[in-house]
Amino acid sequence: MRTRMTELFGIRYPIMLAGMNWLTTPKLVAAVSNAGGLGILGSAQFSGEKYRDVIRQIKSMTDKPFGVNITLGMGSRTLVEIAIEERVPVVNYALGRPPDITPLIQAVHGYGGKVVGTVSMLRHGLRSEQLGADMLSVTGYEAAGHSGNVGALVLIPTITSAVKIPCVGAGGYCDGRSLAAALALGAEGISMGTRFAATKEAEVPESIKQAWLKATEEDTVIDPVFDGINCRVMRNTAADEMLKKRHTLPIVDAFSSGLYMKRELKLSWRDLFRTANSLRKQPSGIGGAQRGLGSAMRFAVGGRLFVRATVEGDAESGLLMMGQTAGRIGDIPSVTEIIERTVAEAKAILEKMTGQIRS
Repeated sequence: MRTRMTELFGIRYPIMLAGMNWLTTPKLVAAVSNAGGLGILGSAQFSGEKYRDVIRQIKSMTDKPFGVNITLGMGSRTLVEIAIEERVPVVNYALGRPPDITPLIQAVHGYGGKVVGTVSMLRHGLRSEQLGADMLSVTGYEAAGHSGNVGALVLIPTITSAVKIPCVGAGGYCDGRSLAAALALGAEGISMGTRFAATKEAEVPESIKQAWLKATEEDTVIDPVFDGINCRVMRNTAADEMLKKRHTLPIVDAFSSGLYMKRELKLSWRDLFRTANSLRKQPSGIGGAQRGLGSAMRFAVGGRLFVRATVEGDAESGLLMMGQTAGRIGDIPSVTEIIERTVAEAKAILEKMTGQIRS
């Protein structure tokens, strides 16, 4: 299946792995790339040389294009430098401001790499194109984790009709029906997160995979309380408790969570405070406003709880990012099975629709 996305990256199928933090490992990234898609590594859980080592692991497992996803401004300077030094073929950035984005794009283009900007609003898509991004990942309201307030049915055609660079749809995609729909809306492919996380190659605790299997499309909730900006997670005990305390700043929890992240990411005190201050000044994604101190505190707490779910396997007292598409996941196949049946189903649907047209 050829689209502008497949031509841009030199891949076989217009399907991308969402760069989910803590869920994308070298094994899953390589599996998606080897199966003909574009594997993307989430970066927030890594620091320094560990990040370089993980990128090199991916290179040893695939000779196909792959990428990394970096949230700019949140202590990401070292991650950006390493991605550039390692000449990662595709760099997908999220958030950030022009002073962060422009040098990143210039550096990646300098060694022949491609840059994908993650956006959930038209004005951000236009700005990313202006700054030089090669493709946009357009994230709809249905997505796990962070999104805007507009669903794919409106957001995709709004952005694809306004920009010249190719776009992929992210949020709510899991099969051939959704791929065919995205193409009809003007996208050049799709990004799948929850669907790929529920595969044999995903190194996710079995309890979490089972949670996805049992979930319905109504078992998620989206709110800024979880990590400071709109974030969609599975509704469970942890989520309900946080919603009850949405008007109280989690000062004590934020401090203990900050210490946890300092230890896990091997940060110095100076780096920890620098990251916290940088995070406080980051855009919230709503009207361009800064996150602020309260949002930064919630981010620290949320980060610890995300680890509790996705790494430690606690599906009740941890926070599990989960898209509405979880309600359409009914099995745990291999990555290759997912990609091949998604493409086959999309082709069949598009051919059927073409046959239904009468002159």
